[in-house]
Amino acid sequence: MDEEEAAHSLDMMRVTRGALAERAKWSLARHAAVGLLLGGLIAGFALPGPWPLIVAAACMAATAMVVARDRQRDGFFVSGYRSGHTLWVTVVMLVVGFAALMAAIGLQTRYGLTWAPFAVGGGMVIFATIMSIVWERAYRRELDGARHGR
Repeated sequence: MDEEEAAHSLDMMRVTRGALAERAKWSLARHAAVGLLLGGLIAGFALPGPWPLIVAAACMAATAMVVARDRQRDGFFVSGYRSGHTLWVTVVMLVVGFAALMAAIGLQTRYGLTWAPFAVGGGMVIFATIMSIVWERAYRRELDGARHGR
């Protein structure tokens, strides 16, 4: 491969990544689904009996449905655990989610605040929805930066 051919290949890659950045736009409802799944997991712990496990299983099934929907609608699904600028957003969301879960369980069991997982879960819905939007923007910026040679 000579220099001209290599430069053409790089240009084609940048154009393709730019086109992918244009396609990688998700609706507010799609971002809210991420928030509802994470918030639902936390809120599910407030339910009695086997319900926390049932809610967790339902959230896993719903996650699989979101992935399938993304693949059908967009032709691809981008994992949050990919390397790059988006990884820090995923890590922050997981750390805050785990801390929120521990806080919700602690408030419920230690202080008897049976409503705490619902309140914390509601807060996580908002936080995770916002972080999903931040993740998308970081992903698109990364793809678009590659298109512009950054």
